[in-house]
Amino acid sequence: MERLQDAARSVVAWWNGQQLLVRGGLLGGLGLAIGAVVATVVLAGGSNSPDVIATTPTAVVATSVTPTPTPDDATPTPTVQATPEPTGTGTATPEPTATPEPAITSIDELVSQFGHPPGYNFARIRIPLLGVDAPVGASVVGGENGAVMDVPEGPATVFWYDLSAWEEFGFGGAPGGGRNAIFSGHVDLASYIPYADVNYRGPAVFSDLDQLTQGDRIIVEVDGQSLEYAVVWKEQVDAGNSTRWGEIWSGDVAVDSITLYTCGGEFNFAEASYIDRIVVRAERV
Repeated sequence: MERLQDAARSVVAWWNGQQLLVRGGLLGGLGLAIGAVVATVVLAGGSNSPDVIATTPTAVVATSVTPTPTPDDATPTPTVQATPEPTGTGTATPEPTATPEPAITSIDELVSQFGHPPGYNFARIRIPLLGVDAPVGASVVGGENGAVMDVPEGPATVFWYDLSAWEEFGFGGAPGGGRNAIFSGHVDLASYIPYADVNYRGPAVFSDLDQLTQGDRIIVEVDGQSLEYAVVWKEQVDAGNSTRWGEIWSGDVAVDSITLYTCGGEFNFAEASYIDRIVVRAERV
């Protein structure tokens, strides 16, 4: 016992005599030795010591993850519909049609703005009952001018037909000459009027010719004279009745006469003409 105490005193005296750096190294080595002994005991274990399984814990990191949207909750992308290109089979846009100028619809309006066409200075015809007061032009029929009886220009003028080229047939005559002077005028008109450069749509100078009855007066002013005639008969004649027309135009009359005619009856749209003619015969009084 005394030996152990003496040995302990000797060790303490030796330890105290060592420098601080040596003491740290000795303590470190002692710790390593003790750790080795402990590790040997643990690993060797005994039959009554349970197996120890070392596991490395896996850290769970919580992250904020934005879920990928499914088609049901996904925000739809707008579909931009492009303007379709024109195809070769498309219908072309029609060119704009010019708006036609409004037509003049009365003789008074036409005459007040544009007067009468030139050349209608052969005579003048007046029908007081109908309010007619119109200039008369001369139209030569037959010979070089052919057999077509021309129509007056515009709605406010009248033609007298010079049929002297057909003297062998005895047609017509000059007013006041003792024969049968033939006059014509439009009943209505829907046409472009060249001298006025306007469109016209409305009644014409002889629009009421069918209203005349026996005894009504017609006055022809020609060569400085005022010749007065009274209506003796009125007829509606088929325009294609050539036999009747020979009698109507005949200049072989007992009294100086005039014959006025215009269109009447139904309008034939296929031929753009009326099917009949209104004819008025008047004799000098």
